[in-house]
Amino acid sequence: MTIQLLSMGVIGVRLLDCILTSRATYPEELADQVVNEINHYLVSAPLSEKPLLFHLACEVHEALSDRFGRIDSLQARRDIANVMGLLVYRARMTANQSR
Repeated sequence: MTIQLLSMGVIGVRLLDCILTSRATYPEELADQVVNEINHYLVSAPLSEKPLLFHLACEVHEALSDRFGRIDSLQARRDIANVMGLLVYRARMTANQSR
């Protein structure tokens, strides 16, 4: 599912980098950083990407805090990248249904 994240282009790469290199220990901290990355990119994002990014930002906190305790291991970060890929897939489905 990491492929879903990378298929987003620049923002996907930035999010994956954030997930893998963040100093966060708890999922809420990482979710805040991911949402900040999305918000920084959202200003310059093409109009067609904005609904997807909005839905993704809305789901990040709940998805990470429901599934993870501590996230300071490499395996946890890989699992988070996979969860984010699933969220991207779901956000795309939601954004496409809204059209």
